[in-house]
Amino acid sequence: MSRRAARGQKLPPREVEYLNSMPKGALIYRVAMLFDAGWSLDSIGESFVRRRPRSTVRSWVLRAKDNWDDDACLLFADAPIPEPKLKTAENGYQKVRPESPGIKSDVMEQIHYLAPLARTYRSRMSSTSAAAVANERLTNLCKKLHANNVPIKELAEAAGVTYRAMYKRIML
Repeated sequence: MSRRAARGQKLPPREVEYLNSMPKGALIYRVAMLFDAGWSLDSIGESFVRRRPRSTVRSWVLRAKDNWDDDACLLFADAPIPEPKLKTAENGYQKVRPESPGIKSDVMEQIHYLAPLARTYRSRMSSTSAAAVANERLTNLCKKLHANNVPIKELAEAAGVTYRAMYKRIML
């Protein structure tokens, strides 16, 4: 199972005091234990008197794991590791948006046919021109697909345009 992090939480004051009083050799083992318990690199780094960046704390964790010594860990791990209050469920984050149903092949052919014509459309063109009609049909088709949970990214790839161009077509 992957490691669950306690994002946005600060270490308890007793642990902060304990970390700041430890010698450097023992410190990296304690930091690695805190990280394995679920504390974020940022919350560990902020607990020091002179704040340490996440990259420094991460290098300490990696160094401790490379040189893991059970005897040293037992010597320096006399204080219990505080457990963070995890906000996410055991099974992790749930997706907000449901899975894409995909684009059917006949609809994909329509998009491939309409997209090049719709790209040539300009606002001053007649509403009956081929480009204007293709633009309107492509917009309606994409809006309908997006309403049926097809993501904008998938629609943009099908039409051969950027994500932003498809977003403007659907949302505006």
